[in-house]
Amino acid sequence: MNRDDIRTFLLQAGLTPRHRFGQHFMINPDILDQIVESAKIKTGDLVLEVGPGPGNLTARLAAKASVVLAVDVDAALIVAARQWHRQLGNVQWLHADILSGKHAINPVVIQALCREAAEHQSDRYKLAANLPYNVACPLVAELLILDWHVHRGDKNIPRLAGMAFTVQWEVAQRMAAASGSRDYGALGILIQLLADVTIARSISPGNFWPPPKVRSALVEIKPVEEKMRRITDLPRLQKLLIGLFSHRRQNLANAIRHGLKPSDQRELEMKISAAGFNLKLRPEALKPEQLAALSQLI
Repeated sequence: MNRDDIRTFLLQAGLTPRHRFGQHFMINPDILDQIVESAKIKTGDLVLEVGPGPGNLTARLAAKASVVLAVDVDAALIVAARQWHRQLGNVQWLHADILSGKHAINPVVIQALCREAAEHQSDRYKLAANLPYNVACPLVAELLILDWHVHRGDKNIPRLAGMAFTVQWEVAQRMAAASGSRDYGALGILIQLLADVTIARSISPGNFWPPPKVRSALVEIKPVEEKMRRITDLPRLQKLLIGLFSHRRQNLANAIRHGLKPSDQRELEMKISAAGFNLKLRPEALKPEQLAALSQLI
């Protein structure tokens, strides 16, 4: 679907792009194809698509995967997309918010994933999407956190095989940022401690309709089993990252004092120093692996 097709689709449905849902529809067919390629979609795959919009990516995913679960919070849009693409027999359209609050995947979506996985005998799924800007950060983080719990045996749902999605350029930079950079923070550290992340390409605003005000990126994320195994207490690590990076301009000692508020600050500082950490460094100077090790001490 090009821009004119999307306009016709929306006009017939009596709809317009809705800013509050972060709707910017991809109209470049080459980039749509690249999303499918980056996600490595093949026969047998169960694919989760978030924010299918008019379904122009959905149709490409359905042509290669065994089943696509297309989830959209916009009820009117997903009804129109289901009707427009009624010939796609392997797409399950689901009206739901992908998130339950800010820090959990909607149980309705998880149930639908489990149902499709059981029906198609698949123990893994892939995310492929032109993500709505307003859900990208929490969604990516929560999918990886959920997969860590599945890896540990805490949850009985399909494993996450990989992700390929479009997102704001600034968010992509945060996800892939190296220690010491201005974009380095809790989000990127969490992702990098559980997965490999790659920015595949930059995408200019003109590839979307309506065009956003910012540049976007195509990002690939691949969960890594060895990395998952190294993290023994993810909630503790998350608490550490949030505490430290809410005071990222302070040195490590002060960031711990103000961000974590330990009852035994002096004893803790001695323990951290003995482990080889320089308390005068800022949290942003520590690499992800060092922060993971630090979480084991605190």
